[in-house]
Amino acid sequence: MSLENVERLREAFEGFLNREPRAGADLLAPDVVWDSTDIQVFDLDRVYHGPAEVSQFWREWLAAWETVEFDYELVEAGDRVVALIDQRMRGRSTDIEVPLGKYAQLWTFRDGLVVHWKLYNSQSEALEAAGLPTA
Repeated sequence: MSLENVERLREAFEGFLNREPRAGADLLAPDVVWDSTDIQVFDLDRVYHGPAEVSQFWREWLAAWETVEFDYELVEAGDRVVALIDQRMRGRSTDIEVPLGKYAQLWTFRDGLVVHWKLYNSQSEALEAAGLPTA
């Protein structure tokens, strides 16, 4: 199931990059926990519960940006997938390019659905949290 999780997440990421409005929504378990406490920007640094609150997170995050682009690598870790991301955005009202830089997300799956998502400012912290080597 773990490689299947990687592929399903890759489809969601590609859908997001192709601006599909509900990309990845079908991956969320009804009891998903979405932990963005490490985001430290835009007043989104809290824990969201359930798909409706995750949608709220995305609406608030994306409201500020005209474009969101990123390069990514997905790393399988059993029932988890680490997404190593290098992101850049362009402000909606300012048209200023903002390089967010490298960070990571740790996605935990159960029965093919995401039950937990955690943002990490450091890619090595996410790899370590997933029990993977950091170098």
